[in-house]
Amino acid sequence: MKHSLMIGAMLGIVTATALYCSSSNHSLKKAKRAFVNKIEDIIL
Repeated sequence: MKHSLMIGAMLGIVTATALYCSSSNHSLKKAKRAFVNKIEDIIL
């Protein structure tokens, strides 16, 4: 249960970030890394 929640949250956030930052690849990479780090902080 926890794993599918985590995967769903990550996919949703990454997708939202990609849509939001689709104009510039550099900010997309930075935002994606920041979001993944935030999720890891929450889970660990």
